[in-house]
Amino acid sequence: MKKFALLGALSLCTFFACQNTERDEAVQTHENTSAMKNSKKGYQLYTVREALTGADSIAATLSATREMGYEKLESFGYMDGGFLGLSTKEFNAAIANADLITPSGHYMPPELESTTMGTIDPASIDAFLDAAEALGQKWVIIPWMNEAWRNKEGYDHLIEYLVQLGEAAAQRGMVAGWHNHEFEFEPLEPNEPGSPFAYEYLLNALEGSNVVFEMDMHWVAYAGQNPVEWITHYPGRFPLWHVKDFAADTTTQVPVGQGVLDWAEIFAMAETAGLEHYFVEQDFCAADKAVQCLQESIEWVNEQPFMN
Repeated sequence: MKKFALLGALSLCTFFACQNTERDEAVQTHENTSAMKNSKKGYQLYTVREALTGADSIAATLSATREMGYEKLESFGYMDGGFLGLSTKEFNAAIANADLITPSGHYMPPELESTTMGTIDPASIDAFLDAAEALGQKWVIIPWMNEAWRNKEGYDHLIEYLVQLGEAAAQRGMVAGWHNHEFEFEPLEPNEPGSPFAYEYLLNALEGSNVVFEMDMHWVAYAGQNPVEWITHYPGRFPLWHVKDFAADTTTQVPVGQGVLDWAEIFAMAETAGLEHYFVEQDFCAADKAVQCLQESIEWVNEQPFMN
């Protein structure tokens, strides 16, 4: 893959982690329409994590994002049978009460957070799927792995787990997925000449399985890669996108449309990618400005005909 020309001058040495009623039956229904036919604007809830400090603040923040014009969110923060300190039922109600839906969620196997690489216990699969199903989610996305896992053995453990997750998800009409950062665009085996990128290895190993890829456009570009080229080489494999931007002269993330990414060029690949949902995200905003960052992003998005 060729380097992304817009980012050739950027240093890649700095790494930062992006990282009251029952829900109506209509809200529970899994979405399966394409983004271009269903242009509901979504965001990754992680963007406003610092505002989610309790039941009241979660409810207020969700309502604020709905008032901006967002209609769906991608969840994060599942732990011990609930989300962000709420039970799954309470979290589900908060989403429904804000008139939002959540077609997709991030779920983190604890082993992948460990500094010691090993196998991944498949016992978490049923818990993840139960929670996702309760929220009406179709897409169950594994979002990250610690540095200790970023080698061939670690990726092989990940592939085994994703295949198991995908098979179990298929029994419920759901789909498993992997969300990328920048580290997948390093050689799988650095000391082996001609070693493929880890991302290529994952894409090839999981072809034909019930596992898709959620492409984070920012992290692909941050790694010096062109998202368009990856979509061209692997059509139909990227039904979910993270729409995230960053400045030309630094690695600072900015609201969508205020950075260097060519969104018109990227969204021209929506059909090729098999795009069904995109989620605006900003891993880091200025202090206490996360909700404002989402506001600035959607104001720009609303002006783009190719995103509506």
